Amino acid sequence: MAESAITIDQVYLDGRVIDVLTNAVSTLEANDAVVSADNGLVSVNERWDRAKQSWTLSWGPHSLTIKRLFKVNRTSRGFLFVSPVNDERIATGQLLRNTVTGLNVGDGSTTTFQLQIIDSTSASSVTMDVNYPLYGSQTDIEGNSFSTSLTAYNDGVSVPVSAVNLTTGVLTFTTAPGVGVIPTADFQYAWPAKFTSKTISTTWMTREVFQVRSAQIEEIF
Repeated sequence: MAESAITIDQVYLDGRVIDVLTNAVSTLEANDAVVSADNGLVSVNERWDRAKQSWTLSWGPHSLTIKRLFKVNRTSRGFLFVSPVNDERIATGQLLRNTVTGLNVGDGSTTTFQLQIIDSTSASSVTMDVNYPLYGSQTDIEGNSFSTSLTAYNDGVSVPVSAVNLTTGVLTFTTAPGVGVIPTADFQYAWPAKFTSKTISTTWMTREVFQVRSAQIEEIF
């Protein structure tokens, strides 16, 4: 899949801190074209290599933050969204990809490995590179600091890492995993996202209490 040319600002919109209301919606979208031949056979053209994640979100007390972000970024610039949903933020026991061989195994000399998430069924699987991990100390768009850990393993044994790139998702082991060793990691991550809403509407509850509802954002490929 071609990488998007949209600029992604290193600004964290943290859905755990900015109170997302309970009527928020998380969506997965496929972009498949179904083609029917004259003989009645049907084929599917998968235009994306995986489903795209999007959200329709509402905020209460922190609506001004969303309005400011929309004023600055509109639909043309991206930001980093930290989902309040654990399944969309926390990865456990994920295989790491060797940046030299492309395999999920150590070669005894390579120390750099790409963070990724592999979703699978009994029949197939799909892989997503994680380019924006949460690691160490970050500050969200409201100035709140948060700290996130990452744990790497070689064959299930915890081992030290020397660095984690927060804009590529490349992890550097202190010592290269040995030949045949399976490297994995537990980590959290943010989604590169942008507004798809052309408008942001504010519902006034009272004169000084209001909510931003149905702000639509989507993952940037």
